[in-house]
Amino acid sequence: MPTQPEQLRPLPISLGPVHNETLGSYLHRLAVANNRPASVLARLLGPLPPEFSPLSNTTAGWTPHSPDRLATLSGRPPARLARALPALADFLNPNGPDLRPDRLIGRPCGCCTARRSPTASVVITLSPAHQHLCPRHQLWTRSTHDIPLTHLPEVIQAQHRLDQIARRQRQVRQALDLARTIIEEWSASGMPIDLGKEWTDRLDRVEAHSASKKISAEDRRHLVTFPEIVVLAKLILNPPTATIDPKELYLATTAELSRRFARIYTALGTQDPLYRRFCLHHERDFREAPG
Repeated sequence: MPTQPEQLRPLPISLGPVHNETLGSYLHRLAVANNRPASVLARLLGPLPPEFSPLSNTTAGWTPHSPDRLATLSGRPPARLARALPALADFLNPNGPDLRPDRLIGRPCGCCTARRSPTASVVITLSPAHQHLCPRHQLWTRSTHDIPLTHLPEVIQAQHRLDQIARRQRQVRQALDLARTIIEEWSASGMPIDLGKEWTDRLDRVEAHSASKKISAEDRRHLVTFPEIVVLAKLILNPPTATIDPKELYLATTAELSRRFARIYTALGTQDPLYRRFCLHHERDFREAPG
């Protein structure tokens, strides 16, 4: 049986949550600081989530007493905790507006983590879908380890452009996912536009850092192609023509890509991932995107 609220006592070491932190991350940090198993703390609030980890962010099975139990353990009132823990805020106000439709499981950079929680090795948060790096410390955070961007100014500039796009557009996450998929398929099936020199040069600069050896090849590719992903995502959200005809849209988009990259785009026609994944379905998938 769960411990009753009046039987709980505050943990010896009080620890505040980081803004937008997941419940699993906060409970793990609270447990480590107090030398307790995180699963024990989680069970005091409700059923243990499947595969409970710092990435867990569910209140499934919680009772009306659960927020007070968490408040007692942490030594902080529920309302204060809810300002930092999105899952708790949603539990307390289930009919409130969904302000986090495009949030992904992510993390602050190591420097930010050390500043906010010196004893934690990692903090897991819900991050905006367009946020790929820490602008303050110029570190790439879309991988398991931080990658310094001091020698990759084009990646930082691409994030600045993406920030501007995200302030005006609602479908940034979908456009980024689509752009990344198209570029990955280009790489696998033959590039219609020669971006190999830029990517090879960036990869050399990435691999100059020892941290790059700790991340996957997929994460390295994501970092290396990020500036081009942003260019393509922007075109997906703001096509160069208002036509709904797939072939006309394809020709206009390839011409615009040739202009932006200052090199020839070899049109592959209906077999091009750009055509198959974007031009053919633009009216269906992006018709609600604000212009």
